[in-house]
Amino acid sequence: MHEHLRRELLRQLGSHSQLISLEQQGDRRVRGLAVCSGRILSYVLDAQSQRLSTKPLFNLLLHSRA
Repeated sequence: MHEHLRRELLRQLGSHSQLISLEQQGDRRVRGLAVCSGRILSYVLDAQSQRLSTKPLFNLLLHSRA
């Protein structure tokens, strides 16, 4: 499961994504946290549909105005 989730994160978010945590909730869902390009995201992987949903929690980078 860990390897499948890592591949899905790489496919959706790119090569700079890293899996931080993984929590399996029964046979239906896996959820946790990931880091990608200065953002921390929560994710949920539905085991039946193999659909990965992500939601940004916050950005680690500062934005400046020109």
